[in-house]
Amino acid sequence: MSKNVTQALLDIYVAPKQVFDTLPEKKGWSWVALLLMIVISSISMWWFYAGMSPEWIVEQQIAQTAHNMTPAEIEQSRAVMGQMADKTGIFAVGGAVIMTPIMLAIMAVYLMLVGNPGQKRSYGDWYAMTVWSNMPVILNMLGLMVLVLISSDPNMPLNTANYLSVNQLLLGLEPDQPWYTWAESLNLIYIWVSALFAVGLHSWSNFSPAKSAVLAALPMLVIFGLWAVLI
Repeated sequence: MSKNVTQALLDIYVAPKQVFDTLPEKKGWSWVALLLMIVISSISMWWFYAGMSPEWIVEQQIAQTAHNMTPAEIEQSRAVMGQMADKTGIFAVGGAVIMTPIMLAIMAVYLMLVGNPGQKRSYGDWYAMTVWSNMPVILNMLGLMVLVLISSDPNMPLNTANYLSVNQLLLGLEPDQPWYTWAESLNLIYIWVSALFAVGLHSWSNFSPAKSAVLAALPMLVIFGLWAVLI
């Protein structure tokens, strides 16, 4: 079992079961993990956009959507985006601060619904599990900061923020190709998070490893599976 929150912050990557076995008695640790996740995500997103010129940001955004727009719509969008481009970093930080707790709350509802038949626990417990299961996000954000640090040009492609997507790692699809958005949205971090969900469910609900893995991966499989069918 993890002896303190500092050890837990390391164990979640190398020995996650120890963290989940300890969490029921150390619920306060989750506030530290949540705060760390939000702070690092906010800093990395602000730094990512801080050096970019507004003109670059606008052209990058247009490049992602122009294939579905007429020339007149492109010019109209360029004008609108230009008014907000210099605030992109602020919006990204605001998204990290606001959306992170909300998305974790939604995930916690799912875990509570599928996990409580095994052993009844409070919503707060499941929220704590969700926070710790999403700790790979921190490594993802630290990786983005490294990419910004070693880049010779601050005007980086906007999709660099999603550098662990299946598209960027394997497929290399362009924005005008049908599977681009699907492949860009499927990120390896989601697989890692699902694996941690499985460890947590196995630890807390006494499910078999196979059942825990299926329940943990089910939301991702359903979302991306249905999306693939509709492409």
